Amino acid sequence: MSNNQEALISIAIPFYNTEKYLELAIQSIVDQTYQNWKLILIDDGSTDHSLSIARKFENDPRVTIYSDGQNKNMSFRLNEFAHKVTTKYLARMDADDIMHPNKIEKQLQILELHPEIDVLGTNAYSINEKSIIEGIRLKFPEGEELSTVDTFIHPTIVAKTAWFVANPYDIKIERIDDKELWFRTHKKYNFQILTEPLFFYREFGNDYYKKYFKGFKYMLYALRKHNYDLDLLQFGIKYSLAGVVYCLFNSVGKENILVNRRNAIKINKLTIAEVLKKD
Repeated sequence: MSNNQEALISIAIPFYNTEKYLELAIQSIVDQTYQNWKLILIDDGSTDHSLSIARKFENDPRVTIYSDGQNKNMSFRLNEFAHKVTTKYLARMDADDIMHPNKIEKQLQILELHPEIDVLGTNAYSINEKSIIEGIRLKFPEGEELSTVDTFIHPTIVAKTAWFVANPYDIKIERIDDKELWFRTHKKYNFQILTEPLFFYREFGNDYYKKYFKGFKYMLYALRKHNYDLDLLQFGIKYSLAGVVYCLFNSVGKENILVNRRNAIKINKLTIAEVLKKD
């Protein structure tokens, strides 16, 4: 895809107290093979050095930093900036993850070739707190480039900006805000995933069960909102059981076993640099 054109895509990274990983996340965007992007760095009231780290990149005219000193939550921030961007596409990314250098270029190629696609995700490598690869999250039939899905690895998605505007996150929901959004929209829109892993998704067992427990009340809210829809109820039961299992494994210091089991394909402790060298 040519870089000699107006930016097609904005990338939004909301961040809150992520000083340990934020610079790696931003640098992975700077290193993209497709360079005509706009980057929106959204400080959600950080109290550590995250904002100072973001400001290292403010001399790049493609980078915009927003900071109002308030802590609103990530869904609020993503909704807010869906209305501010002027590009055709919008990507969202978490502040502790890393993009493969080819990610944006490959996703834009597919989206421009297939305008019927509304939301396009990718497969992902799972990485730990030291950025060592633990595995690949999803497995697809060999030779399959695209696959129709009804859910995504959330920070991998690129969507039409108009889709984000028409389908805002429910700001009353945390932890499962993405799951509720997919449930609400997947039957009306074309969801596809690139089967190639083009993202490094940071996961590691560190009181992971607390994330599940925090999500319980939001799951109950989502169930009430959607009149206890059977599909969502089934997800809610699985989610609740997973939280209990994670708590049990945490009590014996084995939570990482469960985190690693989420990978469909196991990888023997490669670094990101080693994977990129192979690519």
